[in-house]
Amino acid sequence: MSRSDAEGLPGVLFVGGVDSSGGAGLDADRDAAGVFECVAHEVASALTDQDLFEVRRVEERMMWAGDAEGHFDGGALAAMKFGLLPGVASIVEAARLIARARHGARPIPAVVDPVIKASSGYRFWSDRELVQARDSLLVSGPIVTPNLDELAELTWSDRAEIERSPEARVEAASRLLRAGVSGVVATGGHAAGGEEVRDLVLEPGSAPVWLERSRVPGEGIRGSGCRFAAALACGLARGRTLSEAAQAAGDFVAGRIQDSNS
Repeated sequence: MSRSDAEGLPGVLFVGGVDSSGGAGLDADRDAAGVFECVAHEVASALTDQDLFEVRRVEERMMWAGDAEGHFDGGALAAMKFGLLPGVASIVEAARLIARARHGARPIPAVVDPVIKASSGYRFWSDRELVQARDSLLVSGPIVTPNLDELAELTWSDRAEIERSPEARVEAASRLLRAGVSGVVATGGHAAGGEEVRDLVLEPGSAPVWLERSRVPGEGIRGSGCRFAAALACGLARGRTLSEAAQAAGDFVAGRIQDSNS
């Protein structure tokens, strides 16, 4: 049974950026936690200055890991989710916390949304951060939720090939498992065209699972990746399997996109 806080709901630790426009980051995490009836324990890793069109500035919030560590006491956490990690030091600290969460007396799942760049093109991770993510973050054993762009960058894969070929997408996800992650949910919403979105769920020793849903027409929303990963963490906190949590997370994001276009 999941550990719960005083309110009787599973607690989830969310580490991410504060979006000055209120569309992504911890605001999106809080949205998912409310829908999935989890208590959000929030720690800001960065403060950002951005709007709907561009990211102008990112300020790494030093010492955030100490705040996050304080939430381990008392056994209130049932899952963790990491979003924006704005530098090498933050990546290293996140890897340390994930290892602690997974290998403690009462292990809890940790979800990482690898926020490499903004939809506007602003890069949060340079090559230096990418190397550190491969060397420490993936090794610590999180569940990762890359979109197709992020999957390609993390695994040195050809972006067009993993979009075109399901086999290539499975192979790229398998590389992440070999690197040390405990599960992959590769979201397919960034694939061009098509009437369906296909998310890939891959776990060690298991066959690939493809989750399909109808593509919602119209524009997407900012923070869709944040919401998906946060909803996934909440589903795991409530005892769902990875595939069940991924299905629910995908349906949740699709609903939010539909709401924004209505």
